[in-house]
Amino acid sequence: MICVNIKAERFEVLDSLRHKDFEKTYKSMAERVVQYAINYMKTQFADKTVRWERFSWFKLEKVTQPDQISCGMYVIRWMRHWEGKYNSALTKDWKRIDLINEERECLMLDIILDEENLERERIMKEATKYCNMKNKKKELKGRK
Repeated sequence: MICVNIKAERFEVLDSLRHKDFEKTYKSMAERVVQYAINYMKTQFADKTVRWERFSWFKLEKVTQPDQISCGMYVIRWMRHWEGKYNSALTKDWKRIDLINEERECLMLDIILDEENLERERIMKEATKYCNMKNKKKELKGRK
C-alpha cells in the first residue's frame, strides 16, 4: 500500500512482504501510481501550493507477515490504523496466523451480513441449508 502523506511530505510504502528489491523492481511502478494520484489531487483537491518535488519515500520496515497469503489482510488493517507513523495497532499479535484468520472471518461476515449486500438473503439461506445438512450428517454418524 502506498499512502500520500501531504503533511509529512512523503510517500509511505507499507509492504508486509518486505520486498528486498523494492528500489529495483517496484519503485518505478509505485512512482507511476503516485503520479496518477498527484495528477488527480492537483485537479480535484490539493492546494496548488503543495510542492510534490520535495516529497521523499518512506518504507515501513517494522511489519512482516508470517506467510505469503495474508498481504490483503495487512493492507486492510493498515487502511484502518495508519496515521503516518508506526503504531502498535498495526502489529499487535499479527504474527499469529490464528488471529489473522479470525480477522479474515470477521471481514467476510461483515461483507456477507451488510444490509447493502444484494446477495445477503440468498447466502444466508444457502448457509442455513448447509448447516442443517451438516448437522443431519453428524446425527446419522452418531447413531451408528
